[in-house]
Amino acid sequence: MKQKKGILLFNNGSLELSLISALLQAEDYALFETSLPLEAIHLLQKNDIDVILASQEFEGMDGQEFKELAEKIRPGINVLLLPTTGKEKASKQTVTNCSANIRELVQFIQNHIRTQNRLLTESSKFKDFFFSFTDRLLQVFEVNDKYFFNNNHLVATISRKVAEKMGLEERLADAIQISALIRDIGKVGIQHEIMDEKGRLGKDDLTIIKSHPLNTVQIMKGIGFPWNVEAIITHHHEHYDGNGYPEGLKGRQVPLGSRIISVVDSYVAMTTDRPYRKTLSREEAIQEILRKTGTQFDPEVVEIFLTIIQEEKFKGRDRKRILVLTSDEAASAFIRLNISSEEFEIMPAATSTEAIQYLKDDIPNTIIADAETLAIEKFRFYNIIRQESTTSEIPIIIIGIAQEAPQQVTDPLVEFIREPLNIDELLSKIKTVSRKEPPRPHPIPVEEEFKGVTGNLEDLTLVDIIQVLNMGLKTAKVILIKDKEKGDIYLKDGKIVNVATRALRGHEAFFELMGWDKGVFRIFHGHTIDEVNVTMDTMNLLLEASKVLDERRRKGR
Repeated sequence: MKQKKGILLFNNGSLELSLISALLQAEDYALFETSLPLEAIHLLQKNDIDVILASQEFEGMDGQEFKELAEKIRPGINVLLLPTTGKEKASKQTVTNCSANIRELVQFIQNHIRTQNRLLTESSKFKDFFFSFTDRLLQVFEVNDKYFFNNNHLVATISRKVAEKMGLEERLADAIQISALIRDIGKVGIQHEIMDEKGRLGKDDLTIIKSHPLNTVQIMKGIGFPWNVEAIITHHHEHYDGNGYPEGLKGRQVPLGSRIISVVDSYVAMTTDRPYRKTLSREEAIQEILRKTGTQFDPEVVEIFLTIIQEEKFKGRDRKRILVLTSDEAASAFIRLNISSEEFEIMPAATSTEAIQYLKDDIPNTIIADAETLAIEKFRFYNIIRQESTTSEIPIIIIGIAQEAPQQVTDPLVEFIREPLNIDELLSKIKTVSRKEPPRPHPIPVEEEFKGVTGNLEDLTLVDIIQVLNMGLKTAKVILIKDKEKGDIYLKDGKIVNVATRALRGHEAFFELMGWDKGVFRIFHGHTIDEVNVTMDTMNLLLEASKVLDERRRKGR
């Protein structure tokens, strides 16, 4: 829900502004009131203010100067400078006349705010239309692509959720969402033989593929986007450690939107089939992202992303798999375009042989098949899946069958739907058969789920962790656990400010933790502490810790 446009009342105690304040407080507006120029500027910077009402003269600054400054801070703002009668007593008649004039002014402001809110609503509707239309257009172009259909939609949807979870302003969240949608349009000039290559790509092929972000920017050059999408698209394949492309940017040099899309794109790619490998499970994909946290991915973005994935799982939003068997490309495309990709993963097959191949790797929740394709092989596919124990209880929806169903498919797990295909009826059938599904394993309890960024010190040392957080200027808490021992390290803007173990504090505690070569670590971003017990520069602290550890090892030997 959008915040209401605000009104800033720069009230120096004049009669007019006091009356305006009383009238506006009775209305449903976000009213900000101050008599101090510096506080007025601060309010203007921090809040969505559309109108400023101020005296022409006030202490410390000329009214016209304040107006020019306000317009620089927030271009397009409406600043009204009012002539005032001051704080002196006024006659009853003066107050009456003043009240009448001010009521007209308040009415003008109300009409202005209503107009602005109406324009904002219309603008929001148009933006939603633009996003939906772009999304749909890309889906139509890719509907027959077995591997990449709906990839853009999923990446854009999840990237938007990550941006909102991070508390980014709406304009940046919009830029990230549209960038995620159109980021791969530059692949349009890359031959399908390269994109569908199942073997190892050659150096020349990789160079061609790596050109697609810059190709996308060039293709989109003529479109006047109201968001800054060029940098986000250009750098969405950069790595956090600088080993990505096209420019080898690292850390915060990589735009935040690019860092978000990088994580989401990798997850979506890993959890969907590709020409060169089968899909990974959710857990396998998460472990792969964790393994590359701090090298390929921004640790803070990873933590927020995993929170989103976890929330979606416990909302019951894990996608169900639907195997669609039909030789009719138009019917297959119609189904894929009209079934929610956030709820269902569609596995298209044109022949029973292709469908059976799917079943070797993935057991779908539901099968949709057209009668004509089944009848070509005399319902051989149906008979095969009903004879196998792993597929014998999969619900099936058969399309285009006559009113009297053949004897071989009259079982309680089969539903029928007649052509022409009606998508609402099909969705209703999917819901009906889903209630007939055999029991599935219960989800893992929340407390056993992953929380924070976690890993083993054998894979990522404490030095690596501190350097990654320092490079990204992160504010975070790092917990180390080894056997029954535990240590906490707090960083603020990439600098270590507090370290503690059960027995030690400050520098000595850090030296102790640096000696741990085994154990588990967890990183929680955004966690802070008031107490500061480490004042040494973080890089110097790492060097000092190395010296102390070397000295202790020599004494130990």
